[in-house]
Amino acid sequence: MYTRPDVSFPEFRDDAGAVIPYGDRWGVDGPPEDSYSVVHHGERFQVAWTLARALVDHLVTTYDVDVIEDASLADGRASDENLPDVRGPLPGAPAAVRRLVPRGQGAPLTVVESDLPGVVMLAGVTLSAAAPTCGCDACDDRVEDMADELEEFAFAVAQGTPWEMVADGGVRAGFGTGSSWGTQTFAQRRELRALIREAPAFAPWPLRRDA
Repeated sequence: MYTRPDVSFPEFRDDAGAVIPYGDRWGVDGPPEDSYSVVHHGERFQVAWTLARALVDHLVTTYDVDVIEDASLADGRASDENLPDVRGPLPGAPAAVRRLVPRGQGAPLTVVESDLPGVVMLAGVTLSAAAPTCGCDACDDRVEDMADELEEFAFAVAQGTPWEMVADGGVRAGFGTGSSWGTQTFAQRRELRALIREAPAFAPWPLRRDA
């Protein structure tokens, strides 16, 4: 059974010596304009590495998967400069990359620890989840929200529930009847449709026999 690590942001203080309440900084008025695109104490997001590593450890001990460690896997697919980049650039350079490949049916899950620091999970051709979502002071991610984001994504991939399709307006993707990653527009529909068709199908991962 998976147990979420008990982690919290380190304590940081402002110029007046007061503890900065990261994760709960802004009230109903929202963040001030000067907090956008600014990152103070970004090192607090190293807790995302702890959350992701616990998830990977759980998946490896629960499911029959191979683990591949290779920084070239950071884009989540085979390297090809002609492919449409619908997921956008990674937030920071890859610090560690692990891909979990089920031995049998199911789609791989790629877990990228970035030097933001932070974590991005990739699956299929277009799906991704990030912790933190942005990292700037205005976003003010909570540890619990980051954990929810990574857990929901990782468990969905292992259970085989995500889906992705090409529609007139772009790519539509999500899993089950719950969360959705919305719509992304692009020009190369034919290329992306072929990639989705050729990618390993989402399906429940096989369990380890000794799990």
